[in-house]
Order: sequence, then C-alpha cells, then structure tokens
Amino acid sequence: MSKDFELKIRLNNIFWSLGCYTRLEVKLAEYSTHNRIPMELTDLDVLGIRILPDLNIDYLTADCTSSKHVIKSPIQRVFWLKGIMDFFGASKGYLSLKTKNPIPEVQRIVAYRLGVTILDENNLSNLEKRVSNSGSLRLQSGKPDSWLYFENNLTTISKNLAPLLNFRKHKYWINQPYQNLYSLISVIGKNRRFFDGENRLQRALVLDLLALFSLSLLQMSAYVFQVNPENPEMELKAYFYGGHTEMQRKQIIINNIQKLIENIPQQGDLFNQHLKLDPEYLPNMFDVGFRLLNKPFDSSQILRYLQVVLFEKTLNKGENQEGLNYLDTSFSDTTKKLTKDIAKFFSDATGLPKKMFDDIY
Repeated sequence: MSKDFELKIRLNNIFWSLGCYTRLEVKLAEYSTHNRIPMELTDLDVLGIRILPDLNIDYLTADCTSSKHVIKSPIQRVFWLKGIMDFFGASKGYLSLKTKNPIPEVQRIVAYRLGVTILDENNLSNLEKRVSNSGSLRLQSGKPDSWLYFENNLTTISKNLAPLLNFRKHKYWINQPYQNLYSLISVIGKNRRFFDGENRLQRALVLDLLALFSLSLLQMSAYVFQVNPENPEMELKAYFYGGHTEMQRKQIIINNIQKLIENIPQQGDLFNQHLKLDPEYLPNMFDVGFRLLNKPFDSSQILRYLQVVLFEKTLNKGENQEGLNYLDTSFSDTTKKLTKDIAKFFSDATGLPKKMFDDIY
C-alpha cells in the first residue's frame, strides 16, 4: 500500500470532505475454478461512497499514479477509469498524476466528457483548498500512518480468519449487492469461534466488516425507497433473493423438495421441521432495513460514523481528543442508535461475541 500512497490519502481526504465514506485500494477479483483462488482483475486506488438523504448512493472514484507512461499521455488511463466508474455506477472520477507538467487541453476535454477530471499536482493542491475542511484533516482516517497500521496489521491476524480477509479484499466488491447480505453473515458465522473480543485488531476487522454489511443493508433500503416504500416487506424480501422471479423460483424448488421427501416412505421422519426458504434471521434483518428506510437522513451517516469509530476508538484507543469530539458532535443520536441496531442484529445473526462491538456502545 506504499506506491503513490500520498496521492491516495489526499484524494481520500477530499472525498471525505465531499461527504463520502472512503476505502483505499479496492480490489476487483473473480474466483478461478481452475486455480481455486480469487484472481485479481484490477484495483481502484480510492473509492468514495456518498449516501444521499433520500438513500440514493453516489460513488466517486480516483486513480493515482506517478507512472511516466501515464503522465505522458493520460487519456488511455482515463478510458480505463471510465470502465471502473461504469462498474460501480460512479458519477465522477479523478485521475491524479504526480507531475507538474502541463496536461494537453484536448485530453482534459475528452476526460470531462467521460466524467473524469485530470489532476496534476497544482490542480490537486487547489482542489484541496477549495473543498477540504480542516476538521477532517485532524481525524486519524485522514493520516497515512493510520491506514498503513490497519492494513499491514490485518495480515498478522490468525490464519483461521483468512476467509474473512479474502472476502473483504476480493469477493465483496465483485458480488451483486444483494448477495453480500447472506454471504457476510454466512462466512462470519462459519468462523465466529476464531474471534477473541480482547483482540483489538480483530475488533477492528469486525467493525470494517460491519461497515460493509451496513452498506449492503443501505443498498437494500435504498432499493425499497425507490421502488415501493409503502409495501416494504414484499420488496425487501424480493431484493434479498435477487428479484421477484428469482424468489419464486427458489420457493418452487423448496416446495418440490418438500413434496419429494414426503413421498419417500419412512424418509419424512428424518426431517422434523418443515423446509423453509427464509433464514431465521430474515424478519429481524427486514426490521432493521425498515428502520433505515424511515430515517434516511440519519441512516446516510452510518458508514461515516463507523469509519470514525474504527480509526479513533478501536485503532487509536481514543487517544485523539479532537477525533472523539468529532465523533460526539458530528453525528446525530439517531445515527448512533441505528448503528447499534445494525451491530446487535449482526452479532445475533453471525454469533459474534457482543464484546466485538464495544466501541459502538
């Protein structure tokens, strides 16, 4: 995480000032059936996720480079970044170049048509002056050392938790959003016995995974908000299963299996419960999603709140008073309550010890 890292942090801070929750070095990978491991396709240096007050989700992307080849003619990299933007559905992209050399005007104009702004060092400095606020720069999440400490130390966590590291690093971003609701609960639940509530880095990992789960919940609530918020239960359920048609198809499969079992002599006794499509936790998850739906403005700040908690309380042990003040004064009580609701559901559904979420309470 060292190459062009200064540029990445500066774009990270710009995105935060623009109201985003941020992630660095987002890797896109697909599972290879031949090698049986995730095969990295490409990565994005900085991703900004901005939840709007109506729960619409806006993505900002940034690519940062000191490559002489790209600096000489950045337009090819612009077209690559446009592909990444389309993948995320991003409204805006930034190509930040570590150079003071002038950028050909024709390339700037074509980049603008693609939704990309090319930044040389002078452009970047001026953009920081225009949009950055001094408060965010005092946060631990705005400092290179904090990110390096977090990411580098995650590699020292127990090898038993490798499936979770692999999921957050490779699988989450390539999945369809609705798939991550079930997948996160499943992969964490299978590995819950390896967590130790006294281990600060493990608690940091859990908060990071909770943020990813919260994003998935917000995507579900945003879908219902836009489709039919007056009939939330049906729409929430359809979203969870990938649409009404897919939900019906899966229910038909369950019904057919149930009939098959019932028609096999003496086999029905092996199944003392009626087969069900829905996991046990689904009603409670829908309840949390409905709360987010009814409090869209406060819900829009949950990801940013979790990011500050992660860096200020969990990783920095609450030693940055300015960060703690920001945490106390910049988020509503409703945002904090909704975050606790998500954490409680997440703990119950995965079986994680509640102590893993102490920094939220």
